[in-house]
Amino acid sequence: MTDRYEVYTKVVKVLKEMLRLSHPGHVLTLAMMIAGIVTGRNAQLSSVSAETATRAKDKSTEMRLRRWVKHMSIDADVVYMPFAKQILEALSASPLILVMDGSQVGRGCMVLMVSVLYQKRALPLCWIVYKGKKGHTTAQRHIEALTKVLPIIPAEKQVVLLGDAEYDTTEMLLWVKKQDRWDFVLRTSPQIYVQEGLQSQPIADYPLRKGQVFQRHQVGFTQQAALILNLVGWWSNRYDGPLYLVTSLTNGYQACKYYRRRYQIETFFSDQKSRGFHIHKSHLSDPVRLSRLLLAACLAYLWMVCQGLLVISEKKVGLIDRTDRIDKSLFRLGLDWIRYALKLNLDFTPIFRFQISYSFPDVR
Repeated sequence: MTDRYEVYTKVVKVLKEMLRLSHPGHVLTLAMMIAGIVTGRNAQLSSVSAETATRAKDKSTEMRLRRWVKHMSIDADVVYMPFAKQILEALSASPLILVMDGSQVGRGCMVLMVSVLYQKRALPLCWIVYKGKKGHTTAQRHIEALTKVLPIIPAEKQVVLLGDAEYDTTEMLLWVKKQDRWDFVLRTSPQIYVQEGLQSQPIADYPLRKGQVFQRHQVGFTQQAALILNLVGWWSNRYDGPLYLVTSLTNGYQACKYYRRRYQIETFFSDQKSRGFHIHKSHLSDPVRLSRLLLAACLAYLWMVCQGLLVISEKKVGLIDRTDRIDKSLFRLGLDWIRYALKLNLDFTPIFRFQISYSFPDVR
């Protein structure tokens, strides 16, 4: 039995127990994609087909994968939503820290991703793929992405939404403020005007020196003062310049603490790209087809993170990392463990059910 075939057969077995798609062959093809992405560490369909354990020629397998991403009956949201819901349920003991950000995928497309943060990693929940280049998109797209998350948020859970200055639109902030038990901490531009009492001024006009944090409560946002929120100016000693945040939180230091975690979604994108699956190099240019490719890549990513957690809980980190501390990320631990297990013919089971029922030291 080849390594590729072993990974594929194990993934097939697990997915058959968890998924019911419109055609049994769709589960098999999804398993091919996940297994090929993991073993080849590349999400390009030509590379995935070369890693797939079938008797068919690589070109024939690639055409099968292309038919799968084209198939209109496969709804990436419907297939992935049970996995996303289970992630949020597993994290429901504490506030859910959601972060939204965009990145380039495929040819001429962008993905707007909503993730939940855990152990310095962003776990994908939902996404929107659209034609466009890197830069600001519309508030309608932001709201569309967040609306996808609403049905799977556990009841009565506190949510804190993080984002950079792209997401500080009045329209989106008004939408967030309408959601029960949702807070937000978003970066904003120093050129934006705020109103405090009868005075209106650019945010940059507030005095702020390095090492300081200032807070202004209940200010009007923009010159129209379309909504009331709290403003935080923060110039960390580690930063070259100040950051300005708009937030629903009254404690400015808590807002800064939350915002420091926003960068963690960058780890997800780097794992999907240069440090992992190279999804940005896919030649697909259709947003719907790219969304289906992301379905396979996100399930592969979820498996690797869950595998990394299992390696830590079973105290096997020293077999693939340093023995005195954990240098590798959860994602990298998962990838390296699969390679190690295949090398030594160790048994393993693909994991797509996220759980945190064990404690472990902090990881990257």
